Amino acid sequence: MLYPGQVVTNDELDMLTRVYKTISQERGLPADSPRCEKVAAHIIKLFMNGLTDEDELLFAVRNRGPFVPTHQIEQGL
Repeated sequence: MLYPGQVVTNDELDMLTRVYKTISQERGLPADSPRCEKVAAHIIKLFMNGLTDEDELLFAVRNRGPFVPTHQIEQGL
């Protein structure tokens, strides 16, 4: 887990960017979409909680399921 004052290195930032771009491309998400923002936030959250390996992050995000608001799931959208 990262703590206040700890910095993300350039290599880590590059890795997070690769994960983000890979997932966005696989899901066909435009970079400026709200869903893409949720993907990015989720990747950062996973990283901050200790998933610091690129393959682990890709696996975790791929197996999370779709980034769909709960109300849309309940309505069957």
